[in-house]
Amino acid sequence: MELKDYRIRLLKRGDREVIFKLLASDGWAVPANDQEAAISWVVQHPEIETFVAHDAAAFSRLYGIISMSHRPQLRLGGRVACIDLFLVVPEQRHKGIGNDLLAQALRRSAALGCKRVEVHLPAKVDDRHEFFRGHGFAPAENNLYIRPGTPLEKK
Repeated sequence: MELKDYRIRLLKRGDREVIFKLLASDGWAVPANDQEAAISWVVQHPEIETFVAHDAAAFSRLYGIISMSHRPQLRLGGRVACIDLFLVVPEQRHKGIGNDLLAQALRRSAALGCKRVEVHLPAKVDDRHEFFRGHGFAPAENNLYIRPGTPLEKK
């Protein structure tokens, strides 16, 4: 078994400073006076799951994040999950971090009984499209990619 130099865990309120720096580096600058409320809402909201990848040797050195909201939907007759945020820092890409973050979100969506998982991708095709297609997502409409839910395996 390969020992990875990173771990996946839930986002914590104590990640505020580092997570907003990570977001700002990707063009998502959240005003400082909004950060505490925003991270509190996300961490405490019962229909949002946010996982981070961090350096195995440093709990606060974050390499990536995935945030997934989930809710009941009448059209599907069940729950739908939406990947709202997915980011791996450029210097840590192609090391399996994105795969592991997505796998964690998909396991959680399966545990919640989600009938599908959605992600919006930009109209211009780039490596994100290939990544999500490689994980079972397919184009639907308006740059929306969907993946049928996966029931949990019975043990």
